[in-house]
Amino acid sequence: MEQYRRRGQSVSPNLRYLALSAVLTIIGCASPGPPHAPSLKLPQPVRNLTVTRIGNTVELHFTAPANSTDKLPLRGPTLSGQLCRQLPHQPCLPASPRISVPLTNSIDSNNLVTWTDTLPPALIQGSPQLLAYRVEFFSPANRSAGPSNQAFTASGPAPAAVENLHAEGSRLGIILQWTPSPNPGQVVLRRDDLAPAKPKSPEPTTSKTEAEPSTVWLQTNDSNGSKAHTLDTAALPDTPYRYIAQRRTTLQLANHSIELRSALSTPIEYTLLKVYPPPKPIGLTAAGYATGTPSTFAVDLIWQPITEAGLITPLAGYNLYRETLTTAGEPSASRTQLNSSPITQPQRIVTASPQSTPRATKAPPPRSFSSPQPLPKPHRLQGNRHLRQGHQVQSLECLARKAGQRLLRQLRRSHPPQVALLRQNLFHQQ
Repeated sequence: MEQYRRRGQSVSPNLRYLALSAVLTIIGCASPGPPHAPSLKLPQPVRNLTVTRIGNTVELHFTAPANSTDKLPLRGPTLSGQLCRQLPHQPCLPASPRISVPLTNSIDSNNLVTWTDTLPPALIQGSPQLLAYRVEFFSPANRSAGPSNQAFTASGPAPAAVENLHAEGSRLGIILQWTPSPNPGQVVLRRDDLAPAKPKSPEPTTSKTEAEPSTVWLQTNDSNGSKAHTLDTAALPDTPYRYIAQRRTTLQLANHSIELRSALSTPIEYTLLKVYPPPKPIGLTAAGYATGTPSTFAVDLIWQPITEAGLITPLAGYNLYRETLTTAGEPSASRTQLNSSPITQPQRIVTASPQSTPRATKAPPPRSFSSPQPLPKPHRLQGNRHLRQGHQVQSLECLARKAGQRLLRQLRRSHPPQVALLRQNLFHQQ
């Protein structure tokens, strides 16, 4: 029995070897797959070609291919491409020698490319014709998978460039002017903010040392060349801007809408400062009357409020001045300011002549200038209208009280009327 056990142990390694050999033989007998054809490394055709006519040049924008038609990444430092230009009923002829485009060789496959084609003299004169462009890229073996999509523009003369662009400030914004031109086309303005606001949250640093200016295109009403100015009401005070003007026209050629742009004007820079006063008040009306016991004389002053919409600085208020005149209407004394601080709402100001003693008067409650209610039928103010010593600027409620109890009740039932509307309704028949 002991001899049998030793003999079994000596045979066991051989059995394991035979079993392993059988398994390897079975695995090694699998049939190989079909062989792959070698890649031709043909760049994929461009599918997003666009063109823009600017002056005597044509700018082409597209994304350079990053993969081959086999969906494999293209390798190499550069990629060779060809640009061709085509007139109606003619073949697409090369517009320039082949151009090398650097490959990104990275995960980002958006390799945006801009090419510029300078038109020959024959294509910037005469009647406009449809121009078609294509781009095509080649493999190292000088083979191509085909041209790109067609992109269209037009030949012929381009719109005239905008000349003598200049800017000046105003209380409503920046006024931009240029030399009028008889040539057709609408003028558009490119505004670059030279000091854009910094983002609130920190952004990853890039290789650029300067922040790119934020760009805004401004439309104007100069479509026939006669109105050679516009107002930029969106400009912010104390912010430097750069302006560039361009004239654009649109043509219809063979069911294609083609936009032609002029060359860019000479850029100008301008900063709007808060140094422009508001417009002067208009419609000042004065009405004098007797009031109180003992009788004193007062003057109501009413004017048209200034519209603050569009002003680059908010309105601080109004100043009132009084000037004594002779019988001939000439000033007999220097002008006197009646208020010590700017007037922002209806109020009562008490003044005195040299023969009288100043006395304080409680001002009426503040009134709102906004959301005026319709006024009742206008009334003619009755009473003495001569200005005498002891001038007073009374509130609007005093004026309504002298106009009659009926008017006063109607005014109290509604919201306080706007100063401008009171002036128009109470004094336009005087």
